[in-house]
Amino acid sequence: MKKTNIRFAERLKELREAAGVSMAELARAIEVSDASICKWENGVAEPKISYVAKLEEYFDCSLDYIIGKDELCDETAAVDGEPRAERISHVAVSATEKSVLGDYKKLPPETKAAIAETLNALARTEKRND
Repeated sequence: MKKTNIRFAERLKELREAAGVSMAELARAIEVSDASICKWENGVAEPKISYVAKLEEYFDCSLDYIIGKDELCDETAAVDGEPRAERISHVAVSATEKSVLGDYKKLPPETKAAIAETLNALARTEKRND
């Protein structure tokens, strides 16, 4: 059996484990089978470009990073059509906050926009009450 891009396979597993998601969870999020994720991580098969694009969006990293061409996840890549100001990997978060952020990242853009509007409205209300 021919091995594929080993750097991609390693990077995918690294990203998935860092995100704290199982193969099954990732598979559901990008709409493939668990077996596909397993094959990709073991270098037995490679995904179609449409799935690589879904991985890029899911993990919030550039295509070049995911395929192993770049060593750093692109900190200037756009997220949901907006330029990213900074990465927040240096900010301590609770288990609940991590869980909420993980759930948020799995949502479609229109739902994320609705959540952002709601949070902004709540923040304005809190600010007026202070």
